[in-house]
Amino acid sequence: MKLLFDANISWRILKFIKDDFPSCFHVKDIPLKQPVTDREIWDFAKENNFTIITHDDDFEKLILQKSIPPKVIILKSFNRNTNQIASTLLSKKEIIESFVSNEDLMILEIY
Repeated sequence: MKLLFDANISWRILKFIKDDFPSCFHVKDIPLKQPVTDREIWDFAKENNFTIITHDDDFEKLILQKSIPPKVIILKSFNRNTNQIASTLLSKKEIIESFVSNEDLMILEIY
């Protein structure tokens, strides 16, 4: 399971979740010219088999226009610090794994 964190989530999250989600990257680490657009993130995730994690509803619009892959996880947890977001993701690990492995699902919202 490969996860790609959008720019609207701190890159520091990786250090909190790396043991449970070892194949995670932040958009700042992908080989594209920064800043990266949503479309570029989408294309990179599709080409490299990533699931996108974001706060941005624009990816929901992209998935409805283009279908999957990639899959999108939308965090509905605004006003939370990086540690709190990491804790939420870790507590939802089984749900995330199930979502990523289910070919019929496109979007997962995490609260």
